[in-house]
This record gives sequence, C-alpha cells and structure tokens, in this order.
Amino acid sequence: MVETRHYDLQSVFAAAGEPGRFGKHASQLMELHRRICSLEAPLVLECGVHKGFSSGVLADACERVGGRLVSLDIVDCSDVITSDCWTFIQTDDTDQERVLREAPFLKEGIDLIFIDSWHSLRHVRRQLELWYPYVRQSGWLAFHDVDPTPYMRGQPDDNRDSEIVWRAIWQLVQDFFYANEDDLLLEYHLGDKGMAIMQKLAPMSKLPNFPRRIAPRHVSFYSLARRLRGRN
Repeated sequence: MVETRHYDLQSVFAAAGEPGRFGKHASQLMELHRRICSLEAPLVLECGVHKGFSSGVLADACERVGGRLVSLDIVDCSDVITSDCWTFIQTDDTDQERVLREAPFLKEGIDLIFIDSWHSLRHVRRQLELWYPYVRQSGWLAFHDVDPTPYMRGQPDDNRDSEIVWRAIWQLVQDFFYANEDDLLLEYHLGDKGMAIMQKLAPMSKLPNFPRRIAPRHVSFYSLARRLRGRN
C-alpha cells in the first residue's frame, strides 16, 4: 500500500473531476492512473519527483496491476512515498547510462514515461531522444506543464520567462509529433498547466525522426490587400 509524506493520496482521487486548478491537476494524474491500470505488470518511468504528487498516484496504479515504478530526480526524494513497487534513483534523468545500470529492467520496454523535471527546451528534447526508443509499442509519453497560458499577461501566474519556456515546450511536443506523425497519437489535457500524452504506435526498434518545425504563414501586404478587397 502506497504511503505519502507530503499530501493525502486519497485527496487526489477525490478531487479528480472537480472544478478548480487542483481538480484539473488531479484529473490529469488520474488519466495516467487509468492507463497504467489497463495494463498487466507495466513498467513506468517518472522524470521529476519533488513532493511525490505524481509518484504516489503512479505507484498506486502500479501496485494494483503488479507493475513497477522508477522515479528520477537530482534531489534526494527517496522518502516522499513508500511503496514496494517503487525504485528511486537520485540522478539527472538524462544520465541514461546510470539509470539503466541501476534499473536494467527498463531495457525490456517502458509502458509509460512521465516527463515533469527540468522545464527547458534543451532538456525535454534530450529526454525525448534518450527515452523514446525504450517506450514499447502502444506505450505512452506524457508531458506535464506544456500550456503557457497561465503565465501569459494578466493570467494568474503572469510570468514572462515561464511563458516563453512553456511555449517552447508546447511547440517541441507538436514538432516532435509532426516529425513522427505516422507513429504517434497526440492528445492534450488542458487546465492547471496542462498535460500532453503521446501514444507510440511504432515498435521499440524504430528510432524517431528529429523534431521539425513547420513554418507558419504570416500576414503580408498581399494577403492584407486581399482581405480588404473581401477575398480569402
């Protein structure tokens, strides 16, 4: 049975589907819980632990179906939850060599990876490069904190720097998806700071294409003139 140190796990279960930011956050975590519970003996990798809000939910799901959860953080979070199915490794989640040395069973295939550690474009891109090949066919890659809207001007968490970083990560998720569109499904769960979930359709052996930006169109003098003349 999962025990949590910093919060009541049952409060997350109870808040799912409720109004408010915490309700949205709980609903997103419970979406991951549901997917894990649909599998038999799944392997789950969590990047970023902090106080263990996601760790407790993921571990609870793993316990129910005989799965295993490996959590990574550069800070010692080894006491945030207690669970027989949980392995904590204090490390940078891009130090793949160390992670696989301490948890070699991840090489068998990851059913779900939850990315919620250092929020920087370079770091998230590196996580994709390293861990995507280990995600099993039909497995999921979930990205927390992908929506810049709460940080935009006049919004509850108005913060210019965070808005720019979150927007870059939002774009990276889309760029990666469209570079590998035939091999992925993508869905968003908005509210709080948002979550994106990709389902991998390709086998583990297939390496991904690098993210590619599809150049957007911009308003030009010609297009503006056409609008003024009433043309599309």
